[in-house]
Amino acid sequence: MNAIKPTLTKARSQISKLLGSPSQLASLERLTPLRVTEEPDYYNSGGFHPITLGDTFNSDQYTILRKLGYGQYSTVWLARDSRYQRFVALKILRADCYGGPHDIFEREILSRISEVSAKSTHEGRNYVSGLLDHFKHTGPNGDHVCFVFDVLGHHMDFQAAKYEDGKLPVKAVKVIVRQLLLGLDFLHRECGIVHTDLKPTNILLELENQKDAVSQYLAKVPRRTGTKDGGTVPLREVITTPLIGEMEKPHIRIIDFGVASWRENHLSEMIQSSALRAPEVTIGAPWDVGVDIWSLGCLVVEFAQGIVLFSGEASRNGSWTAEDDHLARISEVLGPFPLQFLEKGNRTAHFFDKNGNLIRIPDLKPTSLERLVNGATKPFLKPSDMPQVEVPIFVDFLRGMLEIDPGSRKSASELLQHEWLNPRNG
Repeated sequence: MNAIKPTLTKARSQISKLLGSPSQLASLERLTPLRVTEEPDYYNSGGFHPITLGDTFNSDQYTILRKLGYGQYSTVWLARDSRYQRFVALKILRADCYGGPHDIFEREILSRISEVSAKSTHEGRNYVSGLLDHFKHTGPNGDHVCFVFDVLGHHMDFQAAKYEDGKLPVKAVKVIVRQLLLGLDFLHRECGIVHTDLKPTNILLELENQKDAVSQYLAKVPRRTGTKDGGTVPLREVITTPLIGEMEKPHIRIIDFGVASWRENHLSEMIQSSALRAPEVTIGAPWDVGVDIWSLGCLVVEFAQGIVLFSGEASRNGSWTAEDDHLARISEVLGPFPLQFLEKGNRTAHFFDKNGNLIRIPDLKPTSLERLVNGATKPFLKPSDMPQVEVPIFVDFLRGMLEIDPGSRKSASELLQHEWLNPRNG
């Protein structure tokens, strides 16, 4: 088994070369660029609400202008708010998200964030997407909970795809990571919330001069529709955002609390995108806010070096699973899994023997975070804009997030004090 398998990164690189750089393609690790509309079978009883551009909601307060995106549980639309004369993002949940098999905590969690934000002075509240309004809408597929948010720009995968090899400037990474840590500290300590799905597509940049940006976008981008199974549906659009390195004051927002959990009451025990999943989740051990810190550690490497740190691929002959490979890659970079930690997992015996060795991938090729950051382990390359003297400081910062045992991971508030984010003068 190779220590790192860069298949998807190579694919993105090859396509970028064909189309030129900077590319507008989103990262191929998590996006399917050709899917511009959701599947038609999502629109059934208990599913999505069918929408045509120009439809209105909440007693004609919100008029639909464009489709912005969709996910497992919702569609998101650009709308005009006639009451407050502003543009907003309208998120419409599946009808079965409440009172059905897909019950989620999103409404309650967003309400909690709003309540705490109104009373808090924590800087991190500025980096979490705030709820402007919510209401119910009844349609042919059932009753839909609807949320209203500020309109935001590109997510981080789109931003990364604009740069050669998907690497962001280190200076910009520091700004983004500081804001993410502030947002997470606010969620964890003041709201009692674990996001559980921190990933590039859930980190959006604010629009500079939002009203002008949206107005220009509407003037330049005509309405588009496509055909799906004989029906006409609106196509997804993207509001243009400048390169993050060219923005005067980049400002991110953590979005999408559709699978978020309370610290003491979990929505699900199997959480996170597979490549960003914390080891305690995979082995079925107890988890808390440390899962968000682990995901962030993986993302910092991805932002700075343009490569997914711990992906996982099943073997072609079936000798190991993607989960096996994911755990193996973690062990190759971070070392053996502590036995005391493995004892806490109800799925540990599925992956490890009694000595802590992986059952299906016994032969590992050890490396280290230092080697990865320095570019000594292919396909990782040292960030060209990171001075060599900064590398050990950066590695130490990563270690605080990427401890296998969550009990040894740093908290968001502790990481905010780290030297990498607060360089010493002189």
